[in-house]
Amino acid sequence: MKHLETSYETHDGKKLYLQAWMCESPKASLLLVHGLGEHSGRYLHLVEKLVEMGISVFTFDGRGHGKSAEGKPDAYFDSYKDYLKDIDALFGKVKSYVPGVPAFIYGHSMGGGLVAAYVLDYKPEAAGVILSSPAIKEAEDTSKFLIAIGGVVSKYFPRLKALKLDASKISRIPAEVEKYLNDPLVYTDPIPARTANELLLMMRSIQKRANEFDLPVLLIHGSADGLTNPKGSEILAEKAKSKDKTLQIFPGGYHELINDSDREEVMDVIIRWLKERI
Repeated sequence: MKHLETSYETHDGKKLYLQAWMCESPKASLLLVHGLGEHSGRYLHLVEKLVEMGISVFTFDGRGHGKSAEGKPDAYFDSYKDYLKDIDALFGKVKSYVPGVPAFIYGHSMGGGLVAAYVLDYKPEAAGVILSSPAIKEAEDTSKFLIAIGGVVSKYFPRLKALKLDASKISRIPAEVEKYLNDPLVYTDPIPARTANELLLMMRSIQKRANEFDLPVLLIHGSADGLTNPKGSEILAEKAKSKDKTLQIFPGGYHELINDSDREEVMDVIIRWLKERI
């Protein structure tokens, strides 16, 4: 396994941190898109399992996140459509670096929503997508007032810190919550108004167009996820026109399934799904 680190300049002049783990004789490739507030370095335990089975993995720190942030991470981006352009450019690089093998895309949380939106907008030639706790529908306890005024606040006060996420809901394992809170590359302050509103617009668009989704898809979600709504995964699984679609809800599961109590079972589900499609 060869680990590479580099950077990529976006269409609007931002620099994103990229990293990849290359196999000598890859059977497939995978682009991984991380969740809101976190960064690409938090997936190493999953990456190791993927590389062991011959999958070259590529990932990046998104706009305002991790090592791509200009200064400290702030989870800010102007438009989710810019993020989709980044995913498209990087997925193109993945396919050019590892040609002639099936190419998959994995997205978690915000990354899961972005990947779903990317599939709908760009119709990529991918062998399949894995959506982990995807942001397709807002959490049940999201303030209706914040949703109602989100567009106005986003327009006039885009960087106003508007929505605080409860870190205790990421995992039932206290040590995983502590690791998340103590990671200097993880953003744990309230989410900027523009970011929150863009994600809401993205989720509304996915729900409206879910019946256009046509790629093979594995949807995994915890039934007790308090950060993204499991009903969003159910909506996409029900409406997608994909002939190959799998929804697995993990009873009692929290938000970060690969860092939760059932993580070995979750990763086994992911690996088995990929093996069957390579």
